[in-house]
Amino acid sequence: MTDVPESQASHSFQDRIVLGLVKFFKAEWSGAFLAILILGIAIELASSGRPFFHPSNLMTILNNSAAIGIVAGGMTLVIITAGIDLSVGSVMGMTAALTGYVASFWGFPPYLAIMTGLGIGLAIGAFNGSLVAYFGMPAFIVTLAGLSIWRGTGHLSTGAQASPKLPETFDYFGRYNPFAGLRDAYKEGTLTGGWERFGAFVDDNWINFFRTFQMSMLIFIGFFILLTIIIANTRYGRWVYAIGSNEPGARQAGINTPRYTLITYMFCSFSAALGALLFLGRAPYAKSDYGQMWELDAIAAVVIGGTSLFGGRGSLWGTFMGVILLKLINNGLTLAQLDTFWQMVVTGLIILVAVGLDIVRQSGNPESVRKLLGAIAAVMAFLALMTPGAIFLRAKIAVLEHNASVDLREAGTQLAAGQNARLLSPDEITQFEAAASSNLLAMLLLLALLIAACFVVLQTNRVISFVLAATFIAMIVPLIMMGYQITVPFLVLGAAALLGSAFVHALFAKARTLDVNAA
Repeated sequence: MTDVPESQASHSFQDRIVLGLVKFFKAEWSGAFLAILILGIAIELASSGRPFFHPSNLMTILNNSAAIGIVAGGMTLVIITAGIDLSVGSVMGMTAALTGYVASFWGFPPYLAIMTGLGIGLAIGAFNGSLVAYFGMPAFIVTLAGLSIWRGTGHLSTGAQASPKLPETFDYFGRYNPFAGLRDAYKEGTLTGGWERFGAFVDDNWINFFRTFQMSMLIFIGFFILLTIIIANTRYGRWVYAIGSNEPGARQAGINTPRYTLITYMFCSFSAALGALLFLGRAPYAKSDYGQMWELDAIAAVVIGGTSLFGGRGSLWGTFMGVILLKLINNGLTLAQLDTFWQMVVTGLIILVAVGLDIVRQSGNPESVRKLLGAIAAVMAFLALMTPGAIFLRAKIAVLEHNASVDLREAGTQLAAGQNARLLSPDEITQFEAAASSNLLAMLLLLALLIAACFVVLQTNRVISFVLAATFIAMIVPLIMMGYQITVPFLVLGAAALLGSAFVHALFAKARTLDVNAA
């Protein structure tokens, strides 16, 4: 046997690494998976309480992601066909409201009310799908109109009033814990044999594991497993991708494109209705204003997961990870005590980044990839900046509005109610000024970091990328000392993006020497 030279063996190992990286990043879900991994590790290192990867914490994330995840799963199929459904949030709110309404005021048994809600979802999908598939109306217009129609119908049907407390049957879609009854039976001493030993195991691990085990999580995971099997192993799944890739070509190949488009929209609205049931399983009552802006969250989760808005490409597991990533970011912003409106801003930014990622992936241009990674680092710097920046701006604006109202009052102007509400007490002024002063340094540091990250988008110097990545990491310690632990995951992810941008050209060049299509 001939010995392989050490340099050649080393070269082969490097080649395998490059091939593995190329194969990984060609998967649509790779970006979402990498972001979840990096954010999770960063949160794990930054948090002082229960570890991020603790089973109960992971199950809590899955439970909180379940309802919007079901909606996003249906949206994935529509987007793969190169369509869109902007009405899913309104469909979710309407079906939730009407399901609770007929159960509370019409005397429907819970299971009949549930079937009514799911049937309404299918009917709405048939309406939307028929207009798109058989009448040739643009999906954007049809579902944009539906966004208003179904929300208004939900308000009109229920008077925009909340229902009474829902029957416990709805808990089986949400908060119901399948191990709770077993634990109760064990504590009552009614179990024997193997069931008794299993009950003891559940009771011993209740706090650390089984307490957060809920039906919403099981339905969420089961839904994606079943849908993945259908898409990967049935004619319907193949036709969905064919329609999204080239609808005229699919029609010429003998595919009944209107029929499968109709089925896809029906399934999307059905998923919105099922998502409403999961939401009701965790909510005390039903109301028609549920699901507002869910269409944006669903689209964001789908595109984050790598599904192309241009159709023909995507995966359900990518959407699954996109939902988790979106929930992680939103939870981080909530922990930072930022207004819900900031989460809307961030969701929009995430959509822009995800669409940019899709365009860059299709172009296969290493310089475009490098610029996108620099843009991701800038977005992460912006997310880190939001915590001190929002507090500083809110404090400064409050004092400014107070001074303006005082000036108007001293000038003899009769103040309106909104202007009177802007007047502050001396103690409030002191508190706001202290808040602005305590957040000024962190805001300036992160603002400088954001500007530097924007500069990286325009340059191609690897040294600058390395230096800025090190700066992202070095910024963590002083920010933690100043009490901004919530910025750590974003800084770590930004540093990872910058390091990736430094190696993009080398990776593409190496892949091309191995005759690998890095696109």
